[in-house]
Amino acid sequence: MTSQNERQGTSVPARTAGPRTPWHLAGRDPEMALLRSAVTACAGGNSTVVEITGDPGLGKTRLLTELGALARSEGLTVLSGRASELERQRAFAAFAEPLRRCAGLLPEDARETPDEDTAALLDLLSHWAPGTVTGRSRFPGVERYRLYLAVARLLAGADRGHGVLLCLDDLHWADESTLEVLHHLLRQPPGTPLILACAHRPRQAPAKLRASFQHAAADYSTSRLPLAPLDRHACEKLLGPGHTPGRRERLCAVSGGNPLYLEVLAELSAQGAGDFADLPDTLRAALAREIALLTTGELAVLRAAAVLGDPFDPLLVAPVADLATPGALDALDVLAAKDLIRPVTPAGQRPDSRQLLQFRHPLLREVVSWETPPGWFLAANGRADRALWLSGAGPVERAPYVVRSAHPGDREAVGVLTEAAALTLRTTPAIAAAWLRTALRLSPPDRSVEPARRLGMLLGLANASGMTGDLAACREALLHALDLIPRDRPADRVPIVVLRSVVERILGSSRAAGLALEDEVARWPENDPRANPLRLQLATVRTAQGRYAEADEHLDALLARTPAPLDRRTRTAIAACRALGAAYSGRGPLLTSHAREASAALDVMDDQELTTFLDEAGQVGWAEALAERHGDAIRHMSRAVRVARRTGQTCMMAYLSLCQSYAQQAAGDLTGALTSAAHAEETAHLLGRPDLVGHALTLRATATALRDGPAAATPAAEHALSLVERRGRLWELATAALAALRLDQGRPDACMELLHTVIGAHDSDRSGRTATIQALRATWYCTAAQAETARGNNAAARVWAARATDAAETSGLPGQRGYAALARAAVHDDDPCACGAIEFRATAADRFAAAGLVLAEARARLALGRTLTAARRLEAATAATGRAKRLADACGAGYLGTLAVNAQRQIGARQPRPGQGPMGPTLSDQERRISALVARGLTNNAIAADLFISVKTVEGHLTRIFRKLHVTSRAGLAAVLAELFDAGAVPRLSSSP
Repeated sequence: MTSQNERQGTSVPARTAGPRTPWHLAGRDPEMALLRSAVTACAGGNSTVVEITGDPGLGKTRLLTELGALARSEGLTVLSGRASELERQRAFAAFAEPLRRCAGLLPEDARETPDEDTAALLDLLSHWAPGTVTGRSRFPGVERYRLYLAVARLLAGADRGHGVLLCLDDLHWADESTLEVLHHLLRQPPGTPLILACAHRPRQAPAKLRASFQHAAADYSTSRLPLAPLDRHACEKLLGPGHTPGRRERLCAVSGGNPLYLEVLAELSAQGAGDFADLPDTLRAALAREIALLTTGELAVLRAAAVLGDPFDPLLVAPVADLATPGALDALDVLAAKDLIRPVTPAGQRPDSRQLLQFRHPLLREVVSWETPPGWFLAANGRADRALWLSGAGPVERAPYVVRSAHPGDREAVGVLTEAAALTLRTTPAIAAAWLRTALRLSPPDRSVEPARRLGMLLGLANASGMTGDLAACREALLHALDLIPRDRPADRVPIVVLRSVVERILGSSRAAGLALEDEVARWPENDPRANPLRLQLATVRTAQGRYAEADEHLDALLARTPAPLDRRTRTAIAACRALGAAYSGRGPLLTSHAREASAALDVMDDQELTTFLDEAGQVGWAEALAERHGDAIRHMSRAVRVARRTGQTCMMAYLSLCQSYAQQAAGDLTGALTSAAHAEETAHLLGRPDLVGHALTLRATATALRDGPAAATPAAEHALSLVERRGRLWELATAALAALRLDQGRPDACMELLHTVIGAHDSDRSGRTATIQALRATWYCTAAQAETARGNNAAARVWAARATDAAETSGLPGQRGYAALARAAVHDDDPCACGAIEFRATAADRFAAAGLVLAEARARLALGRTLTAARRLEAATAATGRAKRLADACGAGYLGTLAVNAQRQIGARQPRPGQGPMGPTLSDQERRISALVARGLTNNAIAADLFISVKTVEGHLTRIFRKLHVTSRAGLAAVLAELFDAGAVPRLSSSP
């Protein structure tokens, strides 16, 4: 329970009429110091997450209040909201008042004509606002993810130049939509300095809330304040004077350092009570004693207020309490005088509505609800529903009261809940699902009465469950829906079986999907085209299982047995399935041809047709990306994501956004790739799909490595690998990405340890482990060749380079041939003249350019530039490195650009300096003699003896020679000197003086 001193920092030694007087804060100096730091940081442009946790009564809300006062003193915009145990079917409950306040701070033109997403959000909040009658939503089609973006924009718009403080209290009671918005804000900060201060009871907090705090974005600093009981000194300070030593001793001991218990015990003790055996019960009893002194009418009004919500509209109290309006209003005055109810504070009050009231404390409302007889409570909710209906309220406003008052068989209640669910499906699917479950429970048990209506509710429940990520509940609803359709009506079963198959695949249950499809297909004549959707799904399942020959057999049979002409939709689905299978199995020519066919068909589909084709569109996009048709993949996935958002198909969003991010990164759009990966990660979290979260983190890591360097990318890559299921395709991608980062970090042993789990050990034969994404094998073999070269294991590197060449030729893709060329370049790095390495790196860069792999080309040209520099071909090195720098800058690859700049400096250091000839530095005669002796292998002592000079003089000459020739060793000096002698830049002199 949250305490009165939490809510207002208040306590009094004895209960008196009127509002309570605040106690001072004691025992929280370290916590207050952290809060002051957060406010100072926010005023300086930085964002902080403050998580305050603790048992009931320890002062969580009091600290939020103190934080608000500190923030106001520094000019921050302060917004406050809280969740309620009794309002879990109200959407965005904790955010409702803060967002209404934000809307009031908008410029006048933005308030009058907000963008569609903001208007939809405010319209949705008005459905839940007490004292407001809105009827139907004006924006039923806005997808919830867009609403979350609107929340972030509203918070950013509330900033008045010093940052924003958003306090959210009692989040252990938060509804699903509140948790989703909070998760979004934690993952994607709103772009303005923000203190996100959240309070909750850790032992009651849902797992989703705890996980959200663990994965806050790096933009936030994090302060966690777990509150402990107060020590003896703080307790005595709170009590103050007025208590005998014995009473102080007993109060401090019995309260256990809990400020709330100390407050209540002090008040009861002042009133003569002395039995404090059960503190929670004692606390409830203290509140119940206040209620027990009320008259029958006053108690009825207080109970009605508890039914209506917090805050509540005073004009609805009379009908809910079943009293005449004058008497009810008189009772409200009495309750306000006794400080049981209070006006809503001005910050939470909207100027366009009448004065709302709220309970002094949420705990008081809880006690009133607990003390309300169940029959009265049931009837009062029914009266609340009727009062709202008479006032013109829509089904969304009525639904919470219908849920608490309807009886089984109540058809009107079923209709209200079904309609309310339909209106809120896109924006708050979790609440819609709860209403549909209640509607199904209330439906008449005789299914024959309204089978179509019940089937519609089950399919709606399946849709809502899928949108919330509860795919198990989605599957269960689909199975119940299939039970309503006799098997002698197979045509009616086909779309539901197909949808169930998609859900099973998303859940990773390809075997269950295959069995269900096989059973259903067996009921159809072989040449009946109405079963084609089932056959297509079966082929897709076989492709996902890696059973490519079976998938092709199903598709061949479908084509052979279906009368011509085959409809475009079916042809496109077949091409998409074949293309993806070819990508996974490494059949390059088939991949290219089928991807081209599917791409052309997708281009002529309108958005309405695409709405029911997103699964197949995702297959096309991945096939295009793996076929190195990145422009097509980006175009199709951008459109598919837009359609999925508009139509609320959240379960498809992660799959589509991941493909979009992959293609954007390959094409060099790092900013777009990171944005798409963030969207995919967000949706995957909403769906409860850790494997897809892992894939999104993999993509984020590979893009971050190019922008910020491997050190910045490694944590995301490591976390990604821990999330994906071992031995699957996503695991292979995550493992290969982390291996590449290890190589970039200069850890080739760790790189090979990871790669061996994906592509086998270098000394294994071809029957060993192979990757399941065959189209990418050359990429991974290239990494292995480079790692083995770095380890000095050239024989193993040659094996991997040969495998990369074979895999690239099989794929026929220019990008994969580029990686094969890079692998061959690695094994030529020990060539003194570097001719082979130069040739292969130049070939790799050209092939990457042909494939549109912009960043791969940049890396290849950077490596080429380094090799050319080492070979002293400085003009060609300058050209290659300059091209790498321009590509990196255009793509926002800051780290890669920095490497290019460093390479350019190395080239510059080798250019002729003033005093140097066109082919090399000018050495003095003595320096030439010493250089010649070094080249012959003489030591410094031998050179000194030969030239009749001191060893110290030899060392000084060598220092100058090394600096002029830009070498750091005697071997390097000998090699450079040989080049200069051969070029005629340095005449050959005798070593004798």
